[in-house]
Amino acid sequence: MMDTLASLLRAGCLVAGSALMVAFAVTAVRRRRAGAGFGELADLMERDWFSAGKVFFAVLTGLAGSWAAAYAGGTRSGLTESVAILFPLGVVAAFAVCRFADGAGGRALGGKAVALVAVPVALGAIMTGW
Repeated sequence: MMDTLASLLRAGCLVAGSALMVAFAVTAVRRRRAGAGFGELADLMERDWFSAGKVFFAVLTGLAGSWAAAYAGGTRSGLTESVAILFPLGVVAAFAVCRFADGAGGRALGGKAVALVAVPVALGAIMTGW
């Protein structure tokens, strides 16, 4: 049961992360053709799509959840396998923070904490293979 859930989560995060990367690439190409400079494209990525720092933070918290679950009795996967699994999750989490939590007004901090800490830690623990 847990293996099925983990494989579904892996596939879902991979598809969603890939779709977001393709959508950003299409947007960047359109903006570039419209005359935007590379600095404007970098600002667009950081402000509206997903910042690199948020992706990195989500991957690190996912790794922490994975390693905590391995310490509690699961099997710890290697760093290269974990990062390959958690990177699409980080992209999705950072996109959620940039798009939804930043526009939530007073609830922005709670949304960021859930998207960048709670969800990656939980998914990292589930993907460990208890």
